[in-house]
Amino acid sequence: MKALPGCLAVLLAVAASAAAAEGAFAPRPIHYVVASAPGGLADVTARVLGPRLSMALHVPVVIENRTGGGIVAGGEAVAHAAPDGHTLLSATPQIAIVQSMVSDLSFHPRRDLAPVALIGMIPNVLMVSPRTPAATLADLVELARRNPGKLNYSSTGTGTSVHLTAELLKYYARVDILHVPYHGAAAAMTALMAGDVDMMVDALPPSLAQIRSGKVRALAITSAHRAPQLPDVPTMIESGYPELEVNGWSGVATTAGTPPETVALLSAEIERILALPEVAEAYSRIGMSIHYLDAARFSAFIDAEVGRFALAVKVSGASKN
Repeated sequence: MKALPGCLAVLLAVAASAAAAEGAFAPRPIHYVVASAPGGLADVTARVLGPRLSMALHVPVVIENRTGGGIVAGGEAVAHAAPDGHTLLSATPQIAIVQSMVSDLSFHPRRDLAPVALIGMIPNVLMVSPRTPAATLADLVELARRNPGKLNYSSTGTGTSVHLTAELLKYYARVDILHVPYHGAAAAMTALMAGDVDMMVDALPPSLAQIRSGKVRALAITSAHRAPQLPDVPTMIESGYPELEVNGWSGVATTAGTPPETVALLSAEIERILALPEVAEAYSRIGMSIHYLDAARFSAFIDAEVGRFALAVKVSGASKN
């Protein structure tokens, strides 16, 4: 009998949360914009989270893939929507990159988008071709210093976070390595395995098979801690580059001006959903570890990302002004 008040309190809290959700959201769909094609990090994040948000908020959640124009088109759609929490963006590092890359944006990500929550992170990995005689990051840097402008690296495209991570390494290591952009990760990896390029930075999960098979060699992880999948590969921080913690990440943003209580409700529901074992398992399958930050902490996180990538864009000369 003594447990009854506690159980009752839990039931009342759940009922109050449901009532708050119903009160905050009008009975019309939430549009969850993914500024990339199906199957990627931003898309999987939305497809795992969306149905559960729908159940929690008692409104339909419609996922919309807007591939044309990438984050520019998707971000613009959310930035110009009504500020009521009914339009969400599956946010990635591109929202921290685009304002340094493109001068004539019709929206400003930090002014026109409201961070809701960070969901998770994926580490990147620096790899070299089997033909590149470097067993460690220090070896690679020394090789590049002895051969300025003669080494090269592939990327998934100019202005991507993995391209800019490589540019930050060049900047901090003071080396000259040529960038060779490819259309997508598959082509960039093929060039690395063939020895057409010397190195590449990419997300760890899709690179694991090639690393484990010996087709490429991993030299460093870009996250703060070693990856459990590759426990013997040091981080860039361990390798002498404390500024080089750069992860892939996924979060949720909405339209600036959305009432704080609506943002707080969305963030709280996301935190609750991320605690579900099946959600952690779904994200683990794509190599993403859950790393929840509420709206305020996610906002500060994005500010730090904006500064990091602004430097990378500047030193790379990648700006599309």
